[in-house]
Amino acid sequence: MWFAFFFILIGNFYPVNPQAVSNVDITQKKHSLISQKINKLLDHGAEFLYKPESLKIDMDSARANFNRAFALSNKIKDQNLQNKCLVNFAELLFEENNYPKAIENCQHVIAYYKKTRQYKKEADLWSMLGKRLFWRPSRNFKTFEEATVCFDKAALLYKNLNKLEDFAYILKYKADAHLNQGRLDLAEKELFVVLTIYKKTGYKKLQFTYDLLADVYRLKGDLGKSLYYSLACIKYMEKTKDFVNAPDFYEQLAIAYKDLHKHDLSIELLRKAISILKSKEELDYTNLYAFTDILSKELIEVKKTKEALKQVQNTIKEYPPQKNTDKAIIYGSLAYCYNKNNKTKLAEAKFTETINLYEKSNSPMYIIDISKAYFEFGKFYEEHKNYDKAKFNFQKSLNFSAGIVELSQVKEANLYLFKIDSAKGNYITAIKYFQKYKDLNDSIFNEKKNKQIEELQILYGLEKKEKEFSALKLNMNAEKEKTLKAQNTIKLGICIMVFLLVSILLFWISYRSKKKNNELLISQKNEIDQKNETLQNLVKEKESLMQEIHHRVKNNLQIVMSLLNSQSSTLKNKEAFDAIQKSQHRLYAISLLHKKLYRTDIVREIEMENYINDLLHNFRDTFDMQQIIFEAAIDSLFLDEAQAVSVGLILNESITNAIKYGFPENQKGTISISMKSLENFKVQLQIKDNGIGFPKDFDVSETLGINLISGLAHQLDGEVSFFNDNGAVVEIQFIKNNISQK
Repeated sequence: MWFAFFFILIGNFYPVNPQAVSNVDITQKKHSLISQKINKLLDHGAEFLYKPESLKIDMDSARANFNRAFALSNKIKDQNLQNKCLVNFAELLFEENNYPKAIENCQHVIAYYKKTRQYKKEADLWSMLGKRLFWRPSRNFKTFEEATVCFDKAALLYKNLNKLEDFAYILKYKADAHLNQGRLDLAEKELFVVLTIYKKTGYKKLQFTYDLLADVYRLKGDLGKSLYYSLACIKYMEKTKDFVNAPDFYEQLAIAYKDLHKHDLSIELLRKAISILKSKEELDYTNLYAFTDILSKELIEVKKTKEALKQVQNTIKEYPPQKNTDKAIIYGSLAYCYNKNNKTKLAEAKFTETINLYEKSNSPMYIIDISKAYFEFGKFYEEHKNYDKAKFNFQKSLNFSAGIVELSQVKEANLYLFKIDSAKGNYITAIKYFQKYKDLNDSIFNEKKNKQIEELQILYGLEKKEKEFSALKLNMNAEKEKTLKAQNTIKLGICIMVFLLVSILLFWISYRSKKKNNELLISQKNEIDQKNETLQNLVKEKESLMQEIHHRVKNNLQIVMSLLNSQSSTLKNKEAFDAIQKSQHRLYAISLLHKKLYRTDIVREIEMENYINDLLHNFRDTFDMQQIIFEAAIDSLFLDEAQAVSVGLILNESITNAIKYGFPENQKGTISISMKSLENFKVQLQIKDNGIGFPKDFDVSETLGINLISGLAHQLDGEVSFFNDNGAVVEIQFIKNNISQK
């Protein structure tokens, strides 16, 4: 209170200078005018900066405007405007691919925003930096990781500021980065969080999130969910009337139908996507070649091979590719079409050129395309019986990180490798490839998913009908309103006549429309019934193919065993006879496993007690076993087919060695086999005899049988021990694989 009184007195004795007040107002006004000029210069520079193609003349114009703005901001010493200029300089440097200097500018401004607690601007700058790193021309897993770090910082700031839509937008970008890294489960989880936030805030443009989810499930091999989210993407695009990304979204849905063998629907959508692409002012050449590639292959699927070749040739002629990666895409299409039109030499040459172009580009962002190119080249060589080159290309197509290459392609590559190794007589590796193919096929297609896919397609058809009915209803209401307005402008008698005529006309239109819609619904129902029948035929064809494969494997094993048996009856050399007999026992172990696998509907597990007892019966029948007694103590155990094969072959080798070397001169004895379940899913397998045991100077690397046992134990990821305990003992401990039920 005394201080206030004191200042009042001072004011009375020392009145305010009007001239000083006027100078302050002039300075503030001048500062405001310069600030406006700086912002105009920055906006004008940005217009040049974001022009297409990033031409040097445009970059120079942008830099000139930014330099003038920066000089003015220094003149008035406004730090906010100075840092705003630095952000624009960073954007310019990014466009010129000077990433180190651009990042340095961003970090300087971020430090200022953090210091001055301008958290929203700091978050926006982290977001900009993350997106620049995400779209960096030399895109690779490292740049995606760097982008993710920036997105995390931006997301945390937006979350703390309660900017939920901004937080969801950045999280969607982060999920896209994880998708490109093949981290599909993480991307899926993040995208569902994005959807939850968008629905909570009422954000309408969900098509971009659904498009990413469709990508995730296609790469995972879940074709039903991929179709579902592709349809949802189109639905929200039409709902929000945002058609900027329509070609990409139609291509996504086309791929979903392609994977489900709905080739006519796929072709229709691809033609639509290409038409929209060509109508744009700035043509995306890479997308044009990619869409043409898929379209040509779909045309071949419906037996239009000449039309497919013409489509590719016309695209190359009208829109010649310039970049190596663009050439690789369209030349791969050309190679595929040449092959299907019986131009084998041209096809091989173009396939080779395609691979070379991809390898020459050395871009990690074309991994999927490179994998597809190797896969198609492998199919070409397999078709022309060049199995060595086919196997090489199929293996190259699989030589990429999990989650990057589509699961359906991995499945088909394993099937081709199974066929190739079967044809070359490599039965053990062939069985492994076939099992991998079967596991993938069962994960992608099963009865539940097939039913789900049918329901999705029916649902989509009904939704289209609902839209048509809604549009018809709106048109009818509009006509009715026009009629009511007209009644107010004419005489009562004329109004009555017009009303009657319009009413009759509307009833007639309604009747015709309903009749037409009923005919359309009947037609669509017939089409759906026909498609259902086609799907059922495909399932029956698949089952028939599986039965044929199982039958051929069984016959091949029996033929080999018969050949060995015939050969052994003519041999006089004991060592050769023993070798043949050992091979017979090994084949019997595999044949017995195959027989047990496919006698039951559960084709992923083997009940070991019965399996081992059957193997022992075979030994009793084959050898003169009067002097040797078998004892078996087998726990109730189920192993998958891969581990069961290894266990069977180990038993075969161990028992054969015990009979041959453990009991000389027909000495009597006992061979004990035990198989026990231990803690932590461990299994102990022990083969013990009471014979003469292993020699003192015994070396496990000297004999083929012992080496084979050690190798099989290694395949089980287990540990093997050879020791004496009143006879020879072979003991293996391994961890039982988890058998997933499908």
